[in-house]
Amino acid sequence: MPELLEHLGEMGLIGLVKIDGERERKSWTVVISGQRLDGASIRVDGHSLDYCLKQAIAALHKRFPDELALS
Repeated sequence: MPELLEHLGEMGLIGLVKIDGERERKSWTVVISGQRLDGASIRVDGHSLDYCLKQAIAALHKRFPDELALS
């Protein structure tokens, strides 16, 4: 995972991972933003960090298929 996060940074993206233990459901949030997303952001709320990261990476892969390989 560190390599993936480093690659996202090299792409000029900003990432945020949040755990909210006060929420009963979907306590994890991953948000990815940056100039490369043209003012948009990708936000995923879910039951686990793994789920959120997989969904966020899949969304990024759709936008940048040649720069982000799915593993």
